[in-house]
Amino acid sequence: MFYKTKVQDIVNIKPSMFKMDLQEAAWRQLLEKYVGVPVDRLGYVIMVSKPKVDPLGKVVSEDGSSNHKAEFYVYSFLPRRGEIVEGVVVEIQDFGIFVRIGNVDAFVHKSWIMGDDRVVINKFEKVVIGEKTRKTLRVGDVVRGRVADVAIPRKNMLMKIALNLKDRYLGKLEWIYEELGEKPKGGVDEAGEKEVQGV
Repeated sequence: MFYKTKVQDIVNIKPSMFKMDLQEAAWRQLLEKYVGVPVDRLGYVIMVSKPKVDPLGKVVSEDGSSNHKAEFYVYSFLPRRGEIVEGVVVEIQDFGIFVRIGNVDAFVHKSWIMGDDRVVINKFEKVVIGEKTRKTLRVGDVVRGRVADVAIPRKNMLMKIALNLKDRYLGKLEWIYEELGEKPKGGVDEAGEKEVQGV
């Protein structure tokens, strides 16, 4: 879900930044280029580490800027289909709920919220109620779900994620622990590391 990826790229330093420290100028350019943007193979970029920049650059004749090779780490969020995730319910609508995972809101259709139980949604009171079980789900509840689908968008669009909460050991954490006969515990996110060139 969260990844640390080694990336090599060319950084374009504008003439207005020539008085700055090269590493700082390159880092600012990389932040502007990557952070908050979905990138193929990386997902939604959260942060970029300070880069190692080759001090020998090539001058671009059109605008006088210089291009430098840079190596740095990108910290990103990329859920995978089938992955189990935890998040917080942030919105309830007639057609389903939205769950915040990482820095993105995932959608859960009302038919995927509570196992075999049909649900009644009251968006004004912000509550989902199971018809048979009378279990409730509200804004602020922590849930565990399986990623059913992910669409990584192009620039300036949102990542689309569909979650399924209705399988066994999924749903509101309290329901899961009741089924297991245990008390709720804190969850742990795992981070992966990979290396990418020429993004």
